[in-house]
Amino acid sequence: MTEKTVIQTKKHRSVPIAASKIYINGYPKKLVLFQQSASPFYWVRYYTDGKMLKRSTKTESKQEAIEFAKTFYDEINLKRALKQSLTKSNSFYAISQALLKAMEAQVARKELTKTTFQNNQYRLNKHILPFFGTKEITDIHFDDLDSFLNTLSVQQPPLSSSTISGYMKIVKRVFTYALQRQNIEYIPAFPSVKGEHNARGYFNLKEYRQLWSRARKLEGQRFEYRVLKDKNGVEQTGSYFPEGTCYDGRLIRKVTITRELVELIVFMTNSFIRPTDIKNMQHKHIEEDERDGYKYLRLTLPTSKKHDKPIVTQQMAIEVYNRLTAYNKQQGWGIGANDYVFFPNASTRDYALKILQTQFDALLTNLDISQGLNGEKRTIYSLRHTCIMYRLLYGEDIDVISLAKNARTSQEMIDRFYASQLTGEDNIGMLQSRRKRGKNK
Repeated sequence: MTEKTVIQTKKHRSVPIAASKIYINGYPKKLVLFQQSASPFYWVRYYTDGKMLKRSTKTESKQEAIEFAKTFYDEINLKRALKQSLTKSNSFYAISQALLKAMEAQVARKELTKTTFQNNQYRLNKHILPFFGTKEITDIHFDDLDSFLNTLSVQQPPLSSSTISGYMKIVKRVFTYALQRQNIEYIPAFPSVKGEHNARGYFNLKEYRQLWSRARKLEGQRFEYRVLKDKNGVEQTGSYFPEGTCYDGRLIRKVTITRELVELIVFMTNSFIRPTDIKNMQHKHIEEDERDGYKYLRLTLPTSKKHDKPIVTQQMAIEVYNRLTAYNKQQGWGIGANDYVFFPNASTRDYALKILQTQFDALLTNLDISQGLNGEKRTIYSLRHTCIMYRLLYGEDIDVISLAKNARTSQEMIDRFYASQLTGEDNIGMLQSRRKRGKNK
């Protein structure tokens, strides 16, 4: 007699427990209540039009579950009568994809930047969807959200508090969108994340002079970005080397320091603008003006971070703009109203900004000032921070509200990330000043 091999298959936790099935008097046999190992609640399912429809009753009470099932049955029949879809997906994945489509439309309407959309899409795919993607959004509660938060907290390499907070905000945005679409009736409580409020790194006067002086000296020189390996053969963080000085590791890119880098350093430190403004800035956005003896450029730039008010620059920005315009003309590049100010010949505006970013990173490495005194990483964005800090440090009778508006940010951001770095010594004159007494009459 031949032995038969018996293969035992373990049922999935979402499979109905046979003994738990309940049929409701007066309703079709296709309407069934049941329980499953994966949930403490009763579930209801109904088969119609070739589709199996299923939903959690959110209750462990048999009587409440029966009433829920009756309502569920009535909703289905109402949708059928109105010719509405019966299979509108309630999965976290489906709702997140619908949200991304809505965000793409916002990008097209210029209500959202392409970078913000791409960041949200990346984070959804990186950690959020692998954790929540297969779940019904109605089955996600505080415990699930707290578990996800704990998962983010133990990632290697570690994620910063602000990054973790960013992930949780995207999850909440999916829930908010689900509520607007009536996929859910309420948004569950979210665990709190204590965010980091790191001061914005800037360049002191000595470092600022080093930046533009070294950039001018290095104009025309080439650097190579190479990734080296440690003694165990593991690749480390890459670094820039003057061309021809290092042949180890893997060559990633080559960078040539150009005239534009010198002009960028001075212009950003005198104009309050963000790096994204650099790539989008056209000649039509710039007007030279004078008021009360002060000369300045008025920058009416595209909306940035929901701010659209003009920016007023320092007087030095006028000289930089005129020099750069003359240089572009000399190179045979356009200087018309619709031409761009920085690298008007670049294939794309993203590439134009990338050229400047890589040059600036190479310069920081050459000067060995890629990090600030507190270990903060410096980037091209640090030039904007420098501009704001110099007004707080060296401006006379600075009105923080006016500074915030001109820098296209909020007073809270100025107080939290910039003014928080000021010390008593920075305002010693103000601290030791005395009110003038009026003359006795």
